[in-house]
Order: sequence, then structure tokens, then C-alpha cells
Amino acid sequence: MSTSQEIDQLYNVVNADAVSPGILERLKDFSVESKNQLVARIAQTFEPAPPATVLARLLFILTEENRSDVMTAFLVNLRSPYSDARKASLFGLERLEHPGIVDFALNSLRDDEDQVLVAACDILVRKAKEQPQIWELLKSFYAAHKGRENFYGITNLLEAHGINTPEPSR
Repeated sequence: MSTSQEIDQLYNVVNADAVSPGILERLKDFSVESKNQLVARIAQTFEPAPPATVLARLLFILTEENRSDVMTAFLVNLRSPYSDARKASLFGLERLEHPGIVDFALNSLRDDEDQVLVAACDILVRKAKEQPQIWELLKSFYAAHKGRENFYGITNLLEAHGINTPEPSR
């Protein structure tokens, strides 16, 4: 099979609506060259913005050579028109241990979508154990959103982590 055909086949799997865990596991069998070229293509795609499923699956085809392109795809899609893609991008950057993840999560607290806020707060709650100023910021965020129906998920997450206590749960 040519590299072009392999890239097309890899893209079809990465872009599929539903993929079984076994198929995702077999993504490792594709060539590094195909993975790198596909990731570069996705990282440069602005219109249409890639869906969350594609972004999340980039981690399954991550190589040392395409790591910066994967990060680029996540960074660009922090401003995706799709909230689930913004969420996937936050979690992807966290998984890749991007040094700016706290800043990205803090910026995401301005998002209007509960699922993005849940992702951001999930990241920040874990960081608050080391950085008390983040805990104080999350307390303020909670106070501003408590009781608002469209922020049910985020307020429940923060309550589960003890946002009403003086310090983060350790």
C-alpha cells in the first residue's frame, strides 16, 4: 500500500463516528510517516474545524516527530466553534504536559459551555493542590456560577472537590 493510501485509510479511522477500542489499538500499526503526515494535515486545517473525535484520536497516533503538530492542533482548537473540540483540546494539552496548561484552563473559564468549564476546572482543581491562588480563583468562579442551571455540571464538580472548604482536598 502506498503512503498516500495508508494516510487515507488512517484518516478514515481517525475521522470515523464510532471506532472500537480494538481498532484504536491497531492505529499503532500504521507507519510513522503516515501518522506524521496526517497529523500535519490536521494541524493545518482551519475550515472546517476538526471535530472532537479527530482531536482526541491524535493521541493514538502521536510520535516524537509529530508531537509539536499535535500540540498545534490542540492549541488552535482551543478556539474551535465546537465546544467538545475545545474540551478535547484542553485534555489533550494536559495529557501532553504542555507547560501552559494552567493558563489555557484559566482562559477557558470564560467559555459559555459547561463541558469546557468542567474540563478546565478538572485540570485546575488538581493544580490547586500545589497553587493555593488557583483554589481561591475557583472559589470565586463557583460563587459566580452557583445556582445557574446551565452551569450545573461545573458547580457539581467543584462541590465534589470541596470548594466550600478553606483548602483543596488533598
